[in-house]
Amino acid sequence: MAIEYRYDGTFQGFLTAVFDVYSRKEQPEAILRLDDSTLLFSEKYKVETDLKKSERVWNGIIKTGGAKTGKQVYLTFLSCEKDIEMTLLRYIQHLFALKRSIMGDFTNPDVLKVHQLCRTVSKESHRVLMFLRFEQAADGTFFAPYAPKYDVLSLTLSHFKSRFTDQKWLIYDTLRNYGFYYDTKKIEQVEINDPAFNEKTGKLLADISHLDEDRWQEIWRAYFKKIAIAERKNLKQQLNFMPKRFWKYLTEKM
Repeated sequence: MAIEYRYDGTFQGFLTAVFDVYSRKEQPEAILRLDDSTLLFSEKYKVETDLKKSERVWNGIIKTGGAKTGKQVYLTFLSCEKDIEMTLLRYIQHLFALKRSIMGDFTNPDVLKVHQLCRTVSKESHRVLMFLRFEQAADGTFFAPYAPKYDVLSLTLSHFKSRFTDQKWLIYDTLRNYGFYYDTKKIEQVEINDPAFNEKTGKLLADISHLDEDRWQEIWRAYFKKIAIAERKNLKQQLNFMPKRFWKYLTEKM
């Protein structure tokens, strides 16, 4: 009978699942998150996230393939693509079997897929840096909603922490309903159960928005309009640099 592994959806949970695959000496049909649809007629095994197990697998990946391989595995995991866990399991098994870096072995379909996804996830994280727009709340906190295609907010934290060291900010993934709050000392993951912002535009509700925020947004829109050269307007080129899916929370597009 086919075996499916169920884990909590975290990277540590996935690495624990990899450890259990080796310790149980079996190849699962699928490694699924707890909220994924189950397979028909399969034996279920629940993975209990264990940081010691996950650390052993992670250290093995780094020792065998190097830091770049570890980064590649992590970025690919953040893609949340369907069945990505099985792709990564086979990738790690191939890595451990050869006992060397396999990053350039594109004849292997799993290696090629990991390479391609790693690049697209990395590109998406850079787009967050380019297209994120902050709005100031009445308490001084700067709020920025975003809906990235991949789960990449964690990749941007060091940038915003170093750039806005003395300011409180909250970056929120509206697609996955979680974000990161920085209080000028530490960053913590948060969830907003009762959103105080418009879910369509990301704009803070009037009663918690800073008194000067509308004026600053209007100034930004006026500046954006002023620097635009109508004769050089090229919508096709603009869409290449800034796809429409990013327009939702852009101040200049409101």
